Amino acid sequence: MARRVMMIIDMNSCTNCMACVIACLRENVARQNGGEVDIPEDAILYARTKPAYIDEWSGLPPRTPIFIQCQHCENAPCEIACPTRATYKDEKGVVRLDTSRCVSCRACIIACPYGVRSVYRGNLEGEPPNRYGLRPGFPDKCNFCAHRADEAGDGRWIPACVEACAFNARIFGYSDEKHVRDIVDEGKAVKLFPTYGTEPKLLYILPSKGRR
Repeated sequence: MARRVMMIIDMNSCTNCMACVIACLRENVARQNGGEVDIPEDAILYARTKPAYIDEWSGLPPRTPIFIQCQHCENAPCEIACPTRATYKDEKGVVRLDTSRCVSCRACIIACPYGVRSVYRGNLEGEPPNRYGLRPGFPDKCNFCAHRADEAGDGRWIPACVEACAFNARIFGYSDEKHVRDIVDEGKAVKLFPTYGTEPKLLYILPSKGRR
């Protein structure tokens, strides 16, 4: 397998402060309006990372919130379902959307078993913060702040949500980098619904697994 990026969310360190959500909104959703940052009232519904309750997930204590977002599946159902190849994986394994190919058929939304793709139906004035930012009418999702990867040019970058976390609850990097590999090798980081067979690249350290 080619070299892939991964994200790990340590639920022991997460305080649900929502800094990651706010950072995501500013990075990918907000519009500039007369020098002010304009974030729509309902934008939290379309943040690319947000808290959710998944009570049926085995091993998670009841009513424990987790931050849900695109799992960047290696076997991505949304990519398979897309009739125009607008949804695709790049060379780093990031699942991305090419809006120039997208026909807004919603096949990707239906195909995603995690329910993390959505279409913003409101009216957002102005251009998105970056060229991969939220665009009304298109099936949006997390892309690990792919624009930052493009800007870095050296294959190394930090997504906005990771940068904003004051408690280091989010770990990001390539699967062969020591700070990521060590956590995976310890077996503490688990996949969301592994029986789906999607091979996600977003993993979680559950409270029952102990702190890093």
